[in-house]
Amino acid sequence: MGTAVWLGRLVFAIIWGVMLANLVAPFPDKLFAFFLFLMVLLIALHLIQLLMFATVYKDHMQWRRGDYWQIVLFGVIGWLAIVRAQPARTQQQTPKT
Repeated sequence: MGTAVWLGRLVFAIIWGVMLANLVAPFPDKLFAFFLFLMVLLIALHLIQLLMFATVYKDHMQWRRGDYWQIVLFGVIGWLAIVRAQPARTQQQTPKT
């Protein structure tokens, strides 16, 4: 699953790169409006995912500040990375006697 998470992050990085390139150097004709609409939709959907995940799982998982940004930027792929990191985080939190 680690490879799938990194591949998903790569895909989203390319998507964000195209969306931001549209803002810096607008695409011709109606493509500018289309990609602007897609960017707003992507941000809205990822914020809804963040709201859902943070509301439901806040008490059951260890959250870090960067986890919120992972979900905003990568959506479900970011969520998979957070879930995958939980065993290591719980081992760090358990006191050694």
